[in-house]
Amino acid sequence: MEENLAQNFYSRNDIQKAILKFAKNREIGTRFDGYFGKRPEVMDNLYDIKKLIEKGVLSFHMSEEIWENPLLLGNQNQTEEEKIKNRNGWDLILDLDGVDFLYAQIAGKIIIEFLEELGIKNISTKFSGNKGFHIAIPFEAFSKNIIGIGETRTLFPQAARKIASYIMFEVKGKISKQILENEKSIENIAKKYNIPLEDLINDDPKSLNFNFEKVIEIDTILIASRHLFRMPYSLNEKSGLVSIPVENNKITSFKKFEANPDMVKPEKYEKYEFLKYNPKFGKDADILLVKSYEDNEERKQELEKRARKLKQERQGMKKGLIFEGDYSGDLFEITEEVDPKDFPQTIQFVLNNELPDGKKRALFLILTYLYSIKYKPEHIDEIIENWNKKQPTPLKTNYLHAQLFWFNSRNSIISPPNFTNDNYYKGIGIPEDIIQADRNKFKNTNIKNPLHYTYIMQQRNQIQKEAEENQKKDKKKYNKNNNNKVENNNNKTKNENNN
Repeated sequence: MEENLAQNFYSRNDIQKAILKFAKNREIGTRFDGYFGKRPEVMDNLYDIKKLIEKGVLSFHMSEEIWENPLLLGNQNQTEEEKIKNRNGWDLILDLDGVDFLYAQIAGKIIIEFLEELGIKNISTKFSGNKGFHIAIPFEAFSKNIIGIGETRTLFPQAARKIASYIMFEVKGKISKQILENEKSIENIAKKYNIPLEDLINDDPKSLNFNFEKVIEIDTILIASRHLFRMPYSLNEKSGLVSIPVENNKITSFKKFEANPDMVKPEKYEKYEFLKYNPKFGKDADILLVKSYEDNEERKQELEKRARKLKQERQGMKKGLIFEGDYSGDLFEITEEVDPKDFPQTIQFVLNNELPDGKKRALFLILTYLYSIKYKPEHIDEIIENWNKKQPTPLKTNYLHAQLFWFNSRNSIISPPNFTNDNYYKGIGIPEDIIQADRNKFKNTNIKNPLHYTYIMQQRNQIQKEAEENQKKDKKKYNKNNNNKVENNNNKTKNENNN
């Protein structure tokens, strides 16, 4: 996308006001040409937006979570308890993406109809700006406390993930049926999108044995604390289109040309503005939380099956869940320490091998990655020093120090180069099979670069950890109930003997 297009669009006063309206109590993310802005960022007034426009901002992103003070998120020593205390709430954002825009329209229509059948009216939709939609329910549509579940504001991200999984479980049959009616057969879909037929077939009769999540899904993995999604009225860098509100009942008739910047006028969307809460409908979304937390054995088994697949994939035994999507427009941040064993193979190759050529490019690749995953400067110094010693002709110490000083003095983080940039991968001697192994680590997912790889890996690890903790709780509960049953039987026998 041309920078002039962004400058011209964002210079409009009506667009600046529309964007600012969504910024209150949100963490804001910005993307420029080739790098992300600092985090956390806030926008309190039009002056803040104008300064970002002057710097050449291409897109704006916002948090799903609503914070008392978003700037406190910059405190690296903040505890989880302090973070939860700072969270005032969260919106439910369902991110629909797929290999075909039509599939996103089909899934969106079915999901909206399902939510309406539950009696939920506080639903809004927006075009993501490229290949999909965001379907949302504002936090105000949930009660502050729900008996048996807890204080709603503290339940993110687990409650949002449970809701998304519950919805997909309930609508999978309709989505599968509609897509198959459109495409006539699973074989046609496999040929059309060059997907192995066996990947599109499962043993679930409810989804007509069609593994539709290979071609369209709600992104539950990226429902995570501090994950950002594209703001309404932000441009999409890849398409040059605007992320605009869409009427719920017109999702299937929506045409992308409607999002051309020169056609977008915020006043047109006032009646169906994104994330707008209508108090006359009350706390109509409570039913979603209640339903998603209900004990449903079939749904529980399906979620456990997914967790097992994730574990197998991590162990390299078998490919598991598929995460569709082009994350080129999403902003994500690594919030937990990354174990070197979870580094992408490309990074491990560069760190552990002698490089006959391209050492300066290799250094840039390493530094952008390590600073992006929040390694401490002293740790990075040590890694770089050890790496340089391995090289047959090491880089000069002065050059290393200059590079480290430059990275340390920056206010914003530079993302590592994309895997498609041969100059930084093939050009420095990384074998093609290693590059492809990183790009295809998560099947059918368009992994952009080492940071994106690490982010998805962390989210999977977190889900696996939660699944294992839940299994332990279930086992403990089972053992307790079993012990109580044995004790009751013993007491019963003892009473009978006494009688």
